[in-house]
Amino acid sequence: PPLAQARLPFPHAHARRSRHHQGSPEPGSRQAHRVTLVALMATMLADGGRPDRLTRSADITAVLRRGRSRSGDLLAVHVLRREGSPTRARCTVVASRRVGGAVRRNRAKRLLREAARSLAWKDGLDVVLVARAVCAASDLVAFGAELERLALRLDAVAA
Repeated sequence: PPLAQARLPFPHAHARRSRHHQGSPEPGSRQAHRVTLVALMATMLADGGRPDRLTRSADITAVLRRGRSRSGDLLAVHVLRREGSPTRARCTVVASRRVGGAVRRNRAKRLLREAARSLAWKDGLDVVLVARAVCAASDLVAFGAELERLALRLDAVAA
């Protein structure tokens, strides 16, 4: 018959394990942490923290095909106004393999998202930001300046 404690040794049974058992955390600690995180996220979104995400492939394709666009050295901006929908702007970021490997593409997308977050997009817009091949070597200041210039040309942000 197997021993009851064969797979669960006592704290002092392993040389690197602490000899002082700390016990489980208090029961309310996780709940309080989750409430704090939810409150923080709600505050961010209430303050206009980020535009809503444009996630459906059909919506992204519609913006790319039917929307107006402007392009620069680092990125291209495509904008399409949604009819009868005065809700917040929805935004997505696209980076193809021309930008580089996964690390470069993800860096470019992070920079574009952060630059887009700082702009006051007009309500009822769908926005697609397309990273260009040279953007991976750029910085947030250059992204922000070019994105703002292109968005103003498209009349997509408040001046």
